[in-house]
Amino acid sequence: MKGTNIKLSMALLALVIVACNGKPKPELEKQQTDATQNQNTNDMKSYVSIFEIPATDITRAINFYEHILGLKIEKFEMPEMEMGILPYEEQLVTGVITKGEGFQPSADGTPIYLNGGDNLQTILDKVEAGGGQIMVPKTPHADGMGFFALFIDSEGNKMGLHSPN
Repeated sequence: MKGTNIKLSMALLALVIVACNGKPKPELEKQQTDATQNQNTNDMKSYVSIFEIPATDITRAINFYEHILGLKIEKFEMPEMEMGILPYEEQLVTGVITKGEGFQPSADGTPIYLNGGDNLQTILDKVEAGGGQIMVPKTPHADGMGFFALFIDSEGNKMGLHSPN
């Protein structure tokens, strides 16, 4: 199973590159070159490079995230995997919804906090109508640096939102 996950992750990376027309974005190419030449974590612009959201029903998951985020997610099908790739233009991090062997939705894992825009309540208001469940409503951070919320998505994953307002 571990070998399968590695093969699937490699296929995912190849697909993301192909989805970008086989041409790395100049800033991505520069980031990769810089990361190879200098492993100093102080130079990182993001601690995350790719995130995957597991799904058991890829269509339902894509519909959920399109509904709450108000964007179009591109669906790809491969022999042993189905994916929905979130728009990646002008993004430092690529987000992928993945259905395949070894990808199990869970409310027990590490949550991914999605950017809630200017006010995460706008997205949070769509969660239940889209088939999700709110776990923690819009809550101010203790340090006064914005707001967060937690929800369960249509697949059973614990996810978060963060926004400044």
